[in-house]
Amino acid sequence: MARKKRSVPGMGDLFEPEEPEGSALGSEASMLPAPATGAVRLAPVPHHTDSLYFSEPFREFEYSGGVHLADSILWCDTDRRKDLVFLSHAHVDLAGKNRRILATDKTMKILSRGTGKIEALTSPYRRPFTLGPLELEMFPSGHVLGAAQLMVRRDGRRIVYTSDVNPRKTATAEQGVPVECDVLAIPATYGAPMYRFPPREEVLHELTRFVDRCLEERATPVFFANPVGTAQELMSVLGKAGYRLRVHRSVYDVAKIYKAQGLTLPNSRRFQGSPARDEVVIFPPILRRHASVRKLRKYKTAVVSGRAVDPAWVHSQRVDEAFPLSDTADFKELFHFIEATGAQEVYLVDGQIEPMAAHLRERLGVRVYSLMKPQQLTLF
Repeated sequence: MARKKRSVPGMGDLFEPEEPEGSALGSEASMLPAPATGAVRLAPVPHHTDSLYFSEPFREFEYSGGVHLADSILWCDTDRRKDLVFLSHAHVDLAGKNRRILATDKTMKILSRGTGKIEALTSPYRRPFTLGPLELEMFPSGHVLGAAQLMVRRDGRRIVYTSDVNPRKTATAEQGVPVECDVLAIPATYGAPMYRFPPREEVLHELTRFVDRCLEERATPVFFANPVGTAQELMSVLGKAGYRLRVHRSVYDVAKIYKAQGLTLPNSRRFQGSPARDEVVIFPPILRRHASVRKLRKYKTAVVSGRAVDPAWVHSQRVDEAFPLSDTADFKELFHFIEATGAQEVYLVDGQIEPMAAHLRERLGVRVYSLMKPQQLTLF
């Protein structure tokens, strides 16, 4: 049943609390008691019922140049300038555009690595806090270091927004945990049944076999991986296995922040000049045709991505090998993650929306909405 439209607080409500010790983020006075560690179990909240209703159901999220929590000042991962934006992870390089940013401290350290300090409101995981009229709390999403889900409590409902999630254990990021909620907004990045990843141990075994074959043939193994997240996971796995690594500057700069947070990325140094015969090279995918790679005397290439399970995509990359080591849930993992939240209202944000929406409706009977950029139709 729908409810009446609430008034939107002004900027003064959010950033100028009525009480001096009020809602300044990080202040002990603004923090609510943190729940016990372990599985994320949130007590049911009594549902508030308003006296006036619209004929159409009220939708908690809407898309208007970005994902917006309806009837609030809060936006999520938007590329447009807004007053308050939650940045879910460090792939979303939009920090300089917005008046106030809400994120984890680790996310902001990665985002500000090349620009210096960026003004932001930060909070650790699992510590509830208030921000004006909003009750908020962050939880790990498992995507990359510092990636977070954001829960908002309002009108007796628990509303969660997250970017990509990863429920698997990794070496370089906090494990993503489903958060019990009534409403969930989440991407369907690998939301089609074709995206089923092999066990992690199997992928890592094949990956190291590729490295060994290259070195036996006196060829330099060159991996292409996302410079934030996947590349550092690769550095951790290969470095701990004893391989010597030479990584592109963009990967190395992020790795320094990972190391500063206590993560071990051994046997690695920044790529300069030519690698030694027994070194492994890691570059971002956008530079797979870079002169530094092409001038190597003898080399073989491999791409590391969840899309490696798609033969057509692998063929388009023109590499020797592809490995589905992903920092994002596959189709089955995503479905079970959503199911575990108990959400009865699900908003799918981009990706493989149609197959996942159909699966959710058929198996769980939940309401599913699409949140994505409008597509320009071809007229001729």
